[in-house]
Amino acid sequence: MKFFINLIFKGNGFIVWIQNRLTPKQFVIFSAILIGLTAGLAAVILKLFVHWLLVKIGVVSNNQWLIASLPVIGISLCVIYIHYINGNKLGKGLANILFSIAKKSSILPKDQTYSHIISSALTVGFGGSAGLESPIVTTGSAIGSNFGLAYKLNYKERTLLLACGAAAGIAGAFNTPIAGVLFALEVLLVEANISAFIPILIASAAGGLCSKIILHEDILLNFVLREPFNYKNIPFYMLLGIVTVFFSYYYSKMFLLSEKFFRKFEKKKLIRVLLGGSGLFLMIMIFPPLFGEGYIKIKQLSESNISAAFAGSLLDIDSFSKIQIYLILLFTILVKPLPPVLLLEVEAMVVTLHLPFL
Repeated sequence: MKFFINLIFKGNGFIVWIQNRLTPKQFVIFSAILIGLTAGLAAVILKLFVHWLLVKIGVVSNNQWLIASLPVIGISLCVIYIHYINGNKLGKGLANILFSIAKKSSILPKDQTYSHIISSALTVGFGGSAGLESPIVTTGSAIGSNFGLAYKLNYKERTLLLACGAAAGIAGAFNTPIAGVLFALEVLLVEANISAFIPILIASAAGGLCSKIILHEDILLNFVLREPFNYKNIPFYMLLGIVTVFFSYYYSKMFLLSEKFFRKFEKKKLIRVLLGGSGLFLMIMIFPPLFGEGYIKIKQLSESNISAAFAGSLLDIDSFSKIQIYLILLFTILVKPLPPVLLLEVEAMVVTLHLPFL
């Protein structure tokens, strides 16, 4: 662990010795490997932390009432960490990374190499309806940025290593190296040339390999092709793409409208906490797939195991007809944007309320 701390923050003497004997381009390639392994290890730590908490929660899995209340407990613990240990320095989302690239010379704070791992593990590990994508992207980006600072690389090289860290984080967290590369090139380095492709690809492969070796995980969603490809189905694929685009727009719009709704209670902080906490509790009681990051539930639904996905729900899903089940699934999709907003509202208001237990 001490090696990785020196590697990112202080500059390891052996790495400096190697840097003096390589050309700048060669050192960027070498750095991409180290950043890929470090970001991949960070992804492993995050996943192990989350899964450990979820396993502990599984001990009380027969008590759905307790499970539905756990996200509020998790977000409260997250607030304690952010407010009293981290000093409210936690950056928020992808916009923070893009702002750092555009306005801060691709420099991210050192604490972001670990703070998002802790906060997201507490939130998602206790069943908060959020994902690990943004936290691991921020963590990987911070690792790449601080590595560039430690070895006095210029802005262009530091930005490239920041993208390498993000790609490796995604590859390590989700076992998807290609997705990590595409994300880095399409979102973080929109104007990058072809020379940036190789370091990002190497970092992403290193991150994915690190995760694969340690966790021995299979592909999350594994589908078997039951019928040969038929070009006559292309219109249905196009229709699926169009529907997905509209849902993405709906998700963003509902998220913003939900935040706007809660602003009506700007001065009534306790009401916002009660609304957010009770709303989140009720939604998980009715729609268990909204508990946690949801990938296990997605896998169960992809295998048509509806009963397992809705186990513990207030709805008696086994007695529903196929049409009713489809309507329930559709409604679950439509309410999906709400739990993240409710989590954010509870977090924001617990911070400003300064409740006694904090």
